[in-house]
Amino acid sequence: MCPPCDACAGPEPIAGLDADACLTLMATIVQEKARLDAALIRTQARFVELRSAAGPDPVVSEFAASEIAIELDLSCGAAAAQLKLAHTVTCRLPATLAALAAGAIDLGRARAVADATDSLSQVHAAAVEEKVLARGGRASHTLFRQALRRAVLAVDPDGAQRRHEKQRRERQVRIGPLDDGMAELWAFLPAADAQAAYQHIDALARCAGAPDDPRSMDERRADVLTDLLLGRHHDYEPVHIEIGVIVPADTLLGLTDAPGELAGHGPIPAGLARDLACAANATWRRILTDPVDGSLLDVSRRRFPSAALARHVQTRDRTCRFPSCRKPAAACDLDHVQPHADGGTTDPANLLTLCRRHHRMKHKGNWLVDLAGSRGSVTWTSPEKRVHHTGPEPYIDCIPNPEPELDPPPF
Repeated sequence: MCPPCDACAGPEPIAGLDADACLTLMATIVQEKARLDAALIRTQARFVELRSAAGPDPVVSEFAASEIAIELDLSCGAAAAQLKLAHTVTCRLPATLAALAAGAIDLGRARAVADATDSLSQVHAAAVEEKVLARGGRASHTLFRQALRRAVLAVDPDGAQRRHEKQRRERQVRIGPLDDGMAELWAFLPAADAQAAYQHIDALARCAGAPDDPRSMDERRADVLTDLLLGRHHDYEPVHIEIGVIVPADTLLGLTDAPGELAGHGPIPAGLARDLACAANATWRRILTDPVDGSLLDVSRRRFPSAALARHVQTRDRTCRFPSCRKPAAACDLDHVQPHADGGTTDPANLLTLCRRHHRMKHKGNWLVDLAGSRGSVTWTSPEKRVHHTGPEPYIDCIPNPEPELDPPPF
């Protein structure tokens, strides 16, 4: 059990904690919850075993979920989903279960591993699991899921391309009613098209409002989208947009099928990365990375280049560099870690991308920030002197393809 469990007895002990002790207790409770979730998964897996038909690949009894649902106050569908997850994690993902039991990841991340590896072979699933868990739970669920997607693309590039092509054939637009005279217009699109469309809408919205425009940016974007779809252009000025396509050099040359990335979206199959990087449309900016360590080799200078230094730092950092923030780097401030007025240099070793909120927090919230060189490794020290290390997620995951599963010899 957690060391400060006496503080959990009621509001009085907790009321006596200082800020540092509150943070310690919160982290301990989360770890303890993960341990209990792992115990629940093991218990549910045992229940599956007891209620399953015999055979090498047991099938859960159709009535087992109903028993669980009654005991845990769940719907039958929710209970069935829990039993399926328990069976998957215990049978296919033992390292994930161990990480959950140790408090290294939470239940949401464990479920993400199961979802991401569902279509993979046992060998490929183990390779993804090993690679992603080696770096822990990341600073957010979004980062963790991106790491999973990147690993899946690396270990199964052929399958990834087939899945992309299949999903592309499912593209569609839907509309649904909402309350208060509103509706939801929803589109399922290839990532490259969706990213370019959003950047175009966003750029037009930023140029559309006068200084005294009372609309929020969300309102402006909605109005721009409606105007474009209905042909009400309102004399919008032409805007220039730029989307980064990150591709390892050996992938661009066709030597490997290591996955690429779409800036602002995340990992994409190697074939799609090559197509976008070679496209004639100058909206796309090709970004080459070293196939060994993922460091930047070249940022193409097609049309509409921003300042080279800003482009380099934004490409390196990807997002706001506060550990749990996912604000895209292109929408962030470039911050001097050591203030320019105090002699700080204007180079990659002293620049970070920070969203406006965390930029202000750094300067006014008593946080200390240390940037270790131009590669972007950052150490944040909180007002309670808690230390958090973070580095940009690499643009490649060097995962050797696992050996194929072979039939046993005939003797």
